Amino acid sequence: MNPVFRVAVIEGTRLLALCAGMTSAFLITAFSIALINVPCTLFYRPILIEDWQFFAVSLAIAVAPAVFVAYVPSFAASAFDIRFSTRRLSQREKELVAKVEAVLEDCAKKSGIKLPQIVWRVQDIGEINAIAYAHNRVCFTKGILHKYGDTQAGIERLAGVAAHEIGHLRNWDTRTNMLLHYLTLPVNLGVGLANTTINRIPIIGLIFTLATVVFRLPCDIAHFLNGSTSQFQEYQADRFAGKLMNSVGISEFLDDISNVSELPGDKFSDWLMRTHPPSELRHDELTREAR
Repeated sequence: MNPVFRVAVIEGTRLLALCAGMTSAFLITAFSIALINVPCTLFYRPILIEDWQFFAVSLAIAVAPAVFVAYVPSFAASAFDIRFSTRRLSQREKELVAKVEAVLEDCAKKSGIKLPQIVWRVQDIGEINAIAYAHNRVCFTKGILHKYGDTQAGIERLAGVAAHEIGHLRNWDTRTNMLLHYLTLPVNLGVGLANTTINRIPIIGLIFTLATVVFRLPCDIAHFLNGSTSQFQEYQADRFAGKLMNSVGISEFLDDISNVSELPGDKFSDWLMRTHPPSELRHDELTREAR
């Protein structure tokens, strides 16, 4: 597929996903404020008088978490550190990652690409993998460090994998995930409030339960839309890695995993839910970018 068309699909879908997430957050927040307003109206006076006040406050509360992390992404990064159970590097791991950084910086000078400031993390699992998240986090698993940390060829593979993850950061894939996560926060809080209060009332609660399901639907659609372009995002991250590294490291890593990522007997459902493209097709993308 033409990279320009691929980027257009990613960005268009991303915009729709954020709009859907914002819509759901607004609807649930407005519903929650109306719910809180009922006892206040009965026993005291309405919290909000004018319709525009109700609309403005609902919208402000709905988008407040996402706007906050957009301006203070380090807060979200620290929260995701806890969520993903990642940790800072040990001294040995720092020395290893320093070698990886040296390879990345050397390739960046040759390619003329400026690298962002990366905060490295480690996940204590044996899986051979790496992830990028928030605005500046790249995390290696302990398994991939143990597998490739002993030789120079292994260091180059780690650098190639890191370049791919940096591509996700540069393409704003991780920031979009972060914003959607925090748009979902008021949705979850509002649904939880409804489920513990008005949704428990017999008969009437059934109607309000249906309302919360409908209000939450755009949020679910948002996450579906964002995930629907995951393979395109992987291709674009591969293109960045290929441009940065001239296919050094990442191409060899894809060769290593090609025998385990496409296992015989994969079901149609497995293929349908695949988040990463087949390794052979990713290898082709890298080869074209390196030419």
